[in-house]
Amino acid sequence: MTRKDAYEKLLRLCEKHGSELDGFLSDIQKETAKEDFDNLRRIVGKIMGNGHYVAFESIASDVPELTPDWMRRA
Repeated sequence: MTRKDAYEKLLRLCEKHGSELDGFLSDIQKETAKEDFDNLRRIVGKIMGNGHYVAFESIASDVPELTPDWMRRA
């Protein structure tokens, strides 16, 4: 496996995990009390912001051609 392949595999895993977390919130939103949903949404936001975003930044720094499009627009 090349260096780029390994970084890309991690990038795709982070994207998949983020999509699953977003799906989780969509699934529970109408079935959960507002206060609980808001708390769970904050927890997911922390996971995404403190974990995934940092990973995306590191990957983009190490292998610039793997920078996600949404990071290039920011």
